[in-house]
Amino acid sequence: MVHFWGMRNLVLFVFTMLVLVRCGAPEQPTKTPDVNTSESIAVSIKDPIDSINNVLRDAPNDLDALEYRASLYLKRQNLKYAAADIAAVLELDSSRTKALELWGDISFATNQTRQSRDAWVRCMKEDPNYVPCRLKMAQLYHVVTEFEKSAALVDEVLEMEPSNAEAAYLKGLLMRDALEDTTRALDWFQKAIDLKPDYIEALDMSGVLYSSLGNPLALGYFNRLIELQPDIRVHFYNRGMFYLGQQNWNGALEDFTKCTQLDPQDLESFFNIGYVHLQLQLYAEARQYFTQALAIQPVNHRALYGRGYCFELLGDLPNAEADYRQALSFNPQHRGSQEGLGRIERARAQSGQ
Repeated sequence: MVHFWGMRNLVLFVFTMLVLVRCGAPEQPTKTPDVNTSESIAVSIKDPIDSINNVLRDAPNDLDALEYRASLYLKRQNLKYAAADIAAVLELDSSRTKALELWGDISFATNQTRQSRDAWVRCMKEDPNYVPCRLKMAQLYHVVTEFEKSAALVDEVLEMEPSNAEAAYLKGLLMRDALEDTTRALDWFQKAIDLKPDYIEALDMSGVLYSSLGNPLALGYFNRLIELQPDIRVHFYNRGMFYLGQQNWNGALEDFTKCTQLDPQDLESFFNIGYVHLQLQLYAEARQYFTQALAIQPVNHRALYGRGYCFELLGDLPNAEADYRQALSFNPQHRGSQEGLGRIERARAQSGQ
């Protein structure tokens, strides 16, 4: 079975940050520049950037339009063009909070976190009531484990906007990471979901935490995620991992098979399908799935060990030995392969070979 929860939780910080950067806070949407009604009908089927270009052609210093276009570029990861638009806005008005927020977003996307911090701090000074910059600054502090500073900003937002779902989610992260209080963390994640029923990150975090506890409540969150995003592989994978931990072999097989349909290069799902077949004592079938995993990633001591064990159980000791030795060439400390070789050597000694 794949042990992935610890590493996965570490990267969730940055993932959440990227969500905030790309999506912004829904309570403070980017102002869409006015477009003539007759024009809007004509350009509705066009790229929105084409529409905003038409606005800027007539009014090149329209700051709302430049900010809006920059946000579109940012979502498409066209950082150079996004930066150019925001630089133009700040040249004309260095105090615009939306431009400062976007400048921080662009800087974060290019790994310039200090520049992000400076932009968001300045944004908060320009408008202490502007929530998005506070939320992003709180998340940045969380990423660098300055939890007290993060908590202070989150509490300020919750005081200003008690129904802010992003703030509730960040509060949950603080409960989990700063205080190691899973129960309170889950309470805050649920509050975020109550405020925003389609909050993907909060649903995912709740499912992952309940799953790590072996709590069947995890299934409700995973099912909701699959309902909202039926083509996202990771939701099926996480539900499959829960089923695997509960030894619900049929559920695990269904979800991992769906993962391989969504991503034919999903190494871990092929490995897990092999593992399930091994538990079901279907050794020939398990061997095939371990072989598929090795076709995706030949340097994989786990899959080699799994296939070698299948060979051993099927009585094919030469191939079992070959796989165990190959696994040990990649990971000399792999205990399972060492023990497998030991069993083969003892079997040979007993048979006089």
